Amino acid sequence: MDMSTHEKTQMRLFRMILDQGPLTLYTANASLDVPIGTIHRHIKELASSKKIKIYRDSESGRKKIPYGPTLVGIIHFYRFDKTIQERLESYFLNWFEFDDFISELKEEGFTEQNLAKPKETKTLFKKYVHYFAGVEDQIDSLRNPNVIPRNILLYIGEFLLALRPEYMKIWEDLYGKMPVIRKNADEYMESTIEFYKLLKKKTRLKST
Repeated sequence: MDMSTHEKTQMRLFRMILDQGPLTLYTANASLDVPIGTIHRHIKELASSKKIKIYRDSESGRKKIPYGPTLVGIIHFYRFDKTIQERLESYFLNWFEFDDFISELKEEGFTEQNLAKPKETKTLFKKYVHYFAGVEDQIDSLRNPNVIPRNILLYIGEFLLALRPEYMKIWEDLYGKMPVIRKNADEYMESTIEFYKLLKKKTRLKST
């Protein structure tokens, strides 16, 4: 992916936060060859897009607000930065000491058992980030629908329409009166159900 100067600067700033953070505006200004006003704008943009956040357990005064990474930010920049990819497990262990980081892990489904063994969970964390980075790649690909098979685009559109009740009655009529539509929908749902049955079976076997 070709990145603009703006995007490259944000990536450098985010990696600096991972390496040195929690990081304040003034610390970043001392390390980056970028005007402080530009750094401030990037920090505001990263915070508003939820890629970084204030780390409350590191606050050192109103004028020196410390920022740390969010999982959204880690997943986003993992996609483009090979250094983050290579150091991800180390970053996990470094940031594990911060309550703000741990609370977000819990919100995303990491269990107390996971968090009790950080040296083991770092591998699970890398898989988590890698998987959702792949999801983000697929979301980005929607901006170029020519690379996505038509049937997949249709399913995506139908899932989004399912959130709008006014379309559900129309769908019921189409499903009931058009056998080809019904057949395609049934086959998709049945294959999805079979996949989850297999997934549950494998999960049970691993837990025994």
